[in-house]
Amino acid sequence: MDKKYAFIFAITITLLIALNYNLFSTQLSPPREKVTISRIIDGDTLELKDKRIIRLVNINAPEKSQPNSKLATDYLKNYENELVEIEIIGTDKYNRVLARIYTPKYLNLELVEKGLTSKFLVQQEELKLFAEAEKYAIESSKGIWRKSQYYNCFESSINQKDEIATIANNCNNLNIGSWILKDESRKLYRFNSLEIGKLTLRTKQGEDNETDLFWNSKTDIWNNDRDTLYLFDENLQIAHYNYYGY
Repeated sequence: MDKKYAFIFAITITLLIALNYNLFSTQLSPPREKVTISRIIDGDTLELKDKRIIRLVNINAPEKSQPNSKLATDYLKNYENELVEIEIIGTDKYNRVLARIYTPKYLNLELVEKGLTSKFLVQQEELKLFAEAEKYAIESSKGIWRKSQYYNCFESSINQKDEIATIANNCNNLNIGSWILKDESRKLYRFNSLEIGKLTLRTKQGEDNETDLFWNSKTDIWNNDRDTLYLFDENLQIAHYNYYGY
């Protein structure tokens, strides 16, 4: 092939690839819509001026009955009656609109970075972004993530296939009575009085013994693709976390 025509052919192919990539990227990113926030319902839910209820994706705020539940709610109230942009990605079983919000900052992510909410059911393409934001908030003891005095005492592993969580304590004479272990959702296990060295917590039905504890859950706890183990002390301060997912 003549060099001139070969060069033109190469340029044409490059332009076609770039055009297709841009079209593909546009299809992946939902269009943004300008809306006005009229009311904050709670730390991850709000109402628009047009009466649509928005559930912020990728995050979960503490329930109203839980400590620190007002932190995210009060922060979001700064945006009442403000014009923002949203990206809608679907609806949930309560017919709420699932969306990302931009102020112009990415508000969903900002809530996690500030330690006002935890990450939850994160979209696949945003896993690393939200995991690193939450890690930063926990390590910085921000918002809901006040560190326990025992924060550096633990190691853990999760066998999601067999539904087994293993926790090892590297500190001496530590009783974890009234401590709470939970996943990214609202599933939690409260420990009875227990001197912990190393323990195995099994999701399934069974009788506790010297080496194994049983959650006695009727459903699985640990997601097979990604989840987080959180361990809180009796003051609901974060003592340990373990994330797997990307």
